[in-house]
Amino acid sequence: QRGQDLIPSTDLTKLQTLERNIQTILTSLFRPGVLDLQRITYQESAASIIEQIAFQEAVHPLQSLQDLKTRLGPGRRCFAFFHPALPNKPLVFVHVALLQEIPTSMSDLQYATESNATCATFYSITNTEPGLAGVDLGNHLIKSVVSVLQKEFPKLTSFSTLSPIPKFRNWLEGKIVRYHEGLREKQQSKLDSRHDVSNSSLRFMDDDLFHPTELQQLERIFSSHTPLLDLLETLKSPNWHIDDEGNDSDLVGKLQPILMKLAAYYLVVERHYGRPLCPVAKFHIRNGAEMYRLNYMADTTSKGMRNSCGMMINYHYLLDEIETNRTQYEINYNVMVKEGVKCCLNSVGPDHDN
Repeated sequence: QRGQDLIPSTDLTKLQTLERNIQTILTSLFRPGVLDLQRITYQESAASIIEQIAFQEAVHPLQSLQDLKTRLGPGRRCFAFFHPALPNKPLVFVHVALLQEIPTSMSDLQYATESNATCATFYSITNTEPGLAGVDLGNHLIKSVVSVLQKEFPKLTSFSTLSPIPKFRNWLEGKIVRYHEGLREKQQSKLDSRHDVSNSSLRFMDDDLFHPTELQQLERIFSSHTPLLDLLETLKSPNWHIDDEGNDSDLVGKLQPILMKLAAYYLVVERHYGRPLCPVAKFHIRNGAEMYRLNYMADTTSKGMRNSCGMMINYHYLLDEIETNRTQYEINYNVMVKEGVKCCLNSVGPDHDN
């Protein structure tokens, strides 16, 4: 946005037109009919391709060679799109776990099985080419993989994700900082009746976000008169959920209601031009999924704790309702939100049954 402000409007219009034309060309060149869907296996795929899958994984970085073998082994699937002009370059790839029910945490993936599997869970999607960001490869990949899996496993009845909430903690930090700026503005306005608060931080304060009862609970938890700042400082550590003996900290249970509510607020209520603020939510909702369930302490890796305080969400793809959901979202910005997410909102904001 700052860069655009420095470009004359006529030149900016030309650049935007050029960008749209390039995107149209790329979309045509990389359309589903041209792309080749391949399953990646440790035994049969080329070593150079496996290496790219390993090093370019963007969602859940690999921990070891055994971790890689597990992701490509029994009960799991990895699929990638290739272009005929780039036969050794995976453009986008997805990891899938075959399970008996929709998982609530990353640890549930260890129970992946090909026998009696009824649920296929997409737990990582990575685009390897930033220049193709405007081409909807991820959507096409999911549809293609669903079709392949249905043929291989006729008993599959559920297709879901176990997805991160990658920018949640940063969003929460911004909300808490602006909340305290607003408090200072309020205090100043009481001291100075001439103080104009119309353009101040007060406009950034969300009256629905931090309820007085929740603030009181946090005051008791942290024994502090600035509990939100203490909460923020606590969440900066990726190990806040573990005590000195390696067990779950008392804070895990005490902070669960407020963190789940804040995450649900971020996913459901917080919008930008009618669209979800969370980029992962935007991707899956645009593809016709519904918000199914919010999961607490689902990813306790350092990355998971830093980005989303350990929380993850399931997006559910109901095959008979995908097109209806997509249409409702594109026309009316309606998002299907199930009880597993709505229940976390409590009384925040309006009813979100859309």
